[in-house]
Order: sequence, then structure tokens, then C-alpha cells
Amino acid sequence: MTASPFESNALDHVAADHWPRRAAADVLGLGLVLAVLIALPTAPSDLDRHQLPKETVMHLATWLAVVLGRPTLGRGLSRAASVGLGAFLLLTVVSAVLATNPWIALRATSLTATGIAAFLTARALADQGLGPRLLRWCAAAAGVGVATALAQAYGADSILFASTRAPGGTFGNRNFMAHFSALSLPILVTLTLLARRGTMAFMTAVVIAALTVGIVLSRSRTAWIGVIMGSGTYLVAMVPSWRQHVLPVVRPRAILLAGALLLGIGAALFVPNTLAWRSASPYAETLTGLANHREGSGQGRLLQYGHTLRLAARNPLLGVGPGNWPIRYGDVAPANDPSWAYGDTVPLNPWPSSDWMALLSERGIAATLALLLLGAACLWRGVKGVRAGGSRTMAAATLVAVLVIAAVEGVFDAILLLPAPLFLVALAGGSLLAATDGVEDADRSGALASRWSLAVAALLSVAVLRSGMQTAAYLVAGNGRSLVRLTWAARIDPMSYPIRIALAMRAPCASARDDARAALRLAPEWPAPRAAVRRCG
Repeated sequence: MTASPFESNALDHVAADHWPRRAAADVLGLGLVLAVLIALPTAPSDLDRHQLPKETVMHLATWLAVVLGRPTLGRGLSRAASVGLGAFLLLTVVSAVLATNPWIALRATSLTATGIAAFLTARALADQGLGPRLLRWCAAAAGVGVATALAQAYGADSILFASTRAPGGTFGNRNFMAHFSALSLPILVTLTLLARRGTMAFMTAVVIAALTVGIVLSRSRTAWIGVIMGSGTYLVAMVPSWRQHVLPVVRPRAILLAGALLLGIGAALFVPNTLAWRSASPYAETLTGLANHREGSGQGRLLQYGHTLRLAARNPLLGVGPGNWPIRYGDVAPANDPSWAYGDTVPLNPWPSSDWMALLSERGIAATLALLLLGAACLWRGVKGVRAGGSRTMAAATLVAVLVIAAVEGVFDAILLLPAPLFLVALAGGSLLAATDGVEDADRSGALASRWSLAVAALLSVAVLRSGMQTAAYLVAGNGRSLVRLTWAARIDPMSYPIRIALAMRAPCASARDDARAALRLAPEWPAPRAAVRRCG
């Protein structure tokens, strides 16, 4: 079988003499696995008890990888990709400085910066022959992640699972699990088709079957659409090489892959589970309602998109600031908007139901165009790789499929605003880009010298410290019922709105006034902090 960019090759011998780089790749991969698995047992906010520790792991793993590997950041990127990436990061930082809530903006900006650093580090490590290692870690993360979701679906319980939105497993939400699984699927498919050993092919096929079960059970329309679009793109990308008879795919592997997919669908439909769907035909109902925009969540999304576009039109240049969509959504949305939950202390989701809507409204048109330039440049590299034929075609087709799935899922939900899928796309994207075009085709004129990686690590340490403070505060706060624990948590992270509003609403007024005023500064338009200020005069 033709040598594959997904398996160890001659470049592995280059990397073998540089253990810190191998260690950097393993730190990134293990960090992705831990980011999938980690969650806090309790916290004042159920959403943040899953997302905050995942962010901390992502920041820490990327920081360690940069310190260990000291990669030549920027190497292997085309000029267009470099310009798009640099402009997007710069505009994000400027937008964050002007945001209403700078602390939320810092959290969102840190996640963006770490995602970029992880992508560049993966691209640089892949040049040293470590791309296959990173891709296998991506496959492992997908496997363990969906395993937690299937465990919940078939009756297991854990303090790390969310009690609602099952089967989300350690992702905390079935949609988050399904989005991650859909992004992983093209990687697993190519690993199965190109694995040199039958044992490895069988193992990846088992993971594909499990991912299929998880995606079907999730009933996530976004993930289903993403899989359909990604699969179509993958197949179309391979047609030229298939016609030229240069694809290194043997029939038994194709049969194994088809069997895994059919087995996964069959298991999801016919093996009894503990999911209490109200519909008599839940999966058929989801399938027939993929494009339903006249009622339910589809109608709610359209209303939210319309109001979010109005917010973007009011702030076209730099947006309202990274992460600040929920703080400013009230500027344009009426009181009867279904996105609002006025009775809750946090009346809105932390992000709109779309990556693209978040980009336009929070970071502005220019930043959105810069990100599109980066994506288009990477996509063009994939198209060029498809034309090259052989195993390079498989890597290119996988890159294109992952990009398409991320873009399509991002139309209907928050994908790259979350740490786990962002980390996955960063590592897979960097590795696949190297396997697709190789550094010899790239413009190196803007590459940063490796000594600058330490400067990058120093900047990332700020994100590690800030994220660690947020996670530590939630650990101390516990379930949010103890005022003593909440008080200590507020000392660790005084800029946490959920912690300060909990104290403002429940603590005696003598101590709650400062918390109420702090909560009002963090979210000046939300009903709960206004009520807390009125409660204590």
C-alpha cells in the first residue's frame, strides 16, 4: 500500500532525534483527550462547569507544547493564510479592548489566541514528521468522547455528565458531542482506509461505528447536516484520483468502513437505550425536520439571526467585543424574543446559535473577512492537494471535509467558540495542511524565528493564569449554595458574573451591595443585577 501521510514515514526519523518535539505533540494530543473528558462535578453554572476546565486544559497544553517544541510559528503558511490569520487576531484584540465587558472579552480572545497557537504549533510539528501522531491523538479523543456519551445513553451515570441534554457525556450537551464527532469522522475514515496494519484499521472502524451511533442518537440536526455535507465533499474530492486509479484504497478497507457505518446506524436505531424521547419516531422526525424553519428551534434561530445582524449593522467595524454578544443583544432584541429567559440570573446563552453570527456581531465585518481569507487559503491548499493524486489526495480530501463541516455546523450552532472542537480543528487542520501541501510549497517570508515561540509562550501564560483562576473559583464555589464558599470564590475571581450575582441575590445586604454593583457593571442591561441593586437600595 502506498505510504500515507497518516502513518509514520521517513520524517519520523528526523523527529526521533528531538524528543522535546515528540513530547510537544503528545502534550497537545493528550491535552485534547483531557479537554474532552474533563468537567467539574458541580458549579454555579452547569454550562461553565464543562467549558471552563476544558478551556484551562487547552490553554495549558498549548503553552507546554510551545515551550517544549519551540516551533517556528508561521512556517508552511501561504501569504494569504498568514495575512488572514494575523489580521483576524489583531482585529480581535482591538475589539476586545473596546468591549463593554472586558473580562468576557479576555476569555474569548484568549481562546482564539490559543487556538491559533495550537494550529501553528501543529503545522510546525507536522513538518517534523509528527502530523500522523497528532491525527491519531485526534482519533483517540473522538473515541473516548463518544464513549462517555454512549455510556450515558445506555444507562451509566457520572457526576461529570450533565443531567439534561443527554447523551452529552463529558461534553455536557448532546449537540456539543455530535458536533465534535462529526468533525472527527473524516479523520477516522481516512485513518481506516490508509492504515498499514489491519489491527489499526479495525480499531478505527470501531470508533467510526461508535461515532455514528452517537451522532444518530444525538438527534442534532446541525451534526447531521454537517456529516451529509462533509461526506459529499469528501467523495467529490476523491473522484478525480479514483478515475485515474491512483487512490491507495483497497476493497476490504472500503467494505470494513461501510460495515462500520451500517453497524452504527443499526445499533442506534434498534438497540434499546435510556433516552426518553417524546416522539414515537424521534429519528425520522429529526430527519424530516432538517430544514424546518417555521417552528421550534429553527424559527427561533431565524429570529435571533435577524436581531444579531441588526447588532452587527450598528457596530460594523469592530463589533461589540469578543464574547459580548449576550451583554449587548438587548440593544436590538425585543422582550418577547425566545432567546431571552428573563427569570434566570443569566438570561441568555453565552453565544448566538451560530459561529458566523457571533463573528459578525462581536468582531465586525473586517475580522470576519480575515477569517474567511484564512479558511479560503487553507481550502485552496486542499484543492491543490486533491489534484496531486495518491495518498496526498486522501489528506487533502480530509482537510477539505473538516473545513466544510466546521463552516456548515458554524452556520447553525456555536462550534469554534467552544474549546474542544476548536482544539480538534486546530490540531487536525495544522497536521492535514502539512500532509496536503508540504512546506516546500509554502511562502516562508513571514515565518517567525523559533526564538519568538518563547515570547508566544509568555503571552499564553496570561491565558493559562486567567483561565486557571476562573476554574479554581468554580471549584471553590461548588454547587453555589454555600455563601461562604461563594465568598471565597469571588476573592479568587472577582470578575465572575455567575458568582457575584449569586452573592448579590442571596447574601445579606451589608455584604451584597458590592456584589450587586459588580454584577451590574459586568452586565448592565440584564434584569437580575438591576433587581439585586434594588433589593439592597
